Amino acid sequence: MNVFIDNKSGAPIYDQIYSQIKAQIISGELKENDILPSVRTMAKELKISALTVKKAYDNLEAEGMTVTVH
Repeated sequence: MNVFIDNKSGAPIYDQIYSQIKAQIISGELKENDILPSVRTMAKELKISALTVKKAYDNLEAEGMTVTVH
């Protein structure tokens, strides 16, 4: 998954993650039933807090773009 954080951007990190994943879903790069990395895995890869990733994932789910399956 291609998600990049721009620390010089004025946008919050969670919003950058949210926007990039949403764009990948809309463009068809991410398809239905594709599995996103876990919150912890994404946080470790990007070297950020898991809470930041969770906020992005929660926003995607609230908008109906993703579904969380436990």
